[in-house]
Amino acid sequence: MPDIFELLKCPTCGGPLERDGGSLICRGGAKTHTFDIARQGYVNMLPPGRGRNAKSGDDAEMVRSRSAFLSLGYYDRISDTVADLILEYHPTEETGGIIKIADSGCGEGYHTCRFVKRISETGMTPVCCAAFDASKNAAAHAAKSAAEQALAPKNGIGAPFEGSSLISFMTGNIFYLPLKDKSVGAVVSMFAPIAGDENFRILTHGGITVVAASGEDHLIEMREMIYPNVIKKPSVPKAGDGFYQADCKKLKYKIKLESNSSIMNLFGMTPFYYKTPPNAVKILEKTDLLELTVDTDLYVFIKK
Repeated sequence: MPDIFELLKCPTCGGPLERDGGSLICRGGAKTHTFDIARQGYVNMLPPGRGRNAKSGDDAEMVRSRSAFLSLGYYDRISDTVADLILEYHPTEETGGIIKIADSGCGEGYHTCRFVKRISETGMTPVCCAAFDASKNAAAHAAKSAAEQALAPKNGIGAPFEGSSLISFMTGNIFYLPLKDKSVGAVVSMFAPIAGDENFRILTHGGITVVAASGEDHLIEMREMIYPNVIKKPSVPKAGDGFYQADCKKLKYKIKLESNSSIMNLFGMTPFYYKTPPNAVKILEKTDLLELTVDTDLYVFIKK
């Protein structure tokens, strides 16, 4: 059975954690450290003095937009491919016969739940996934969704759980994760910053970092609508020292959004949301049909 406490350590002192009532408790140091479990089932594991990532977490409206858009299935091919790459490259023999994953920047958890379910449906091996995001709004939504899909205990992180695939959602700083050294076989980074040194620390020998990055034509049609000059530049990720690239798969396909609500939900979950001038936003607000290019590159980097 997957056990999240095999992966976790106290973000304050590095000691072992256990569940005690409605909290995770560390009694490993001179002082007891307590982390209360929210009613949605997640726990705040942001380390003292390091409460923010390189990027701030999604606000409530952005989480709503992401959830509404992703539930339509337009990006399912991306998380499906992530699952397939984990199944192909994860060094399961190094992790006790269990696929152990850290989702670094998991957002509202849609992709996390989807790739864990796809892996578990193969019946090949149990899955234990520790998923982190800077946003409390995102972690709350993700934990509730995972429990509804029987991928997490209904009583919150660390409660007794009978399933073969477990996801535990936490708020956390991806550059200072509360995970033990060499505790996971895979790190997933989907459209998020890559914490190369931290990934190297938590990955076991032969462990993998799976990265989803935007290609140069990703949402090009929307970008051309809202920006006067669009510069095509692919996002080429760097996994950091100690990794080599083992694979890269390109996903490029068309989607058709046939309602203004789906168009605005997609817009609301992109970085464009924060830097688009009001006159360009008005153009989108009057658009009811939009064909878009999804262009995503999926990389696998293996720890040497």
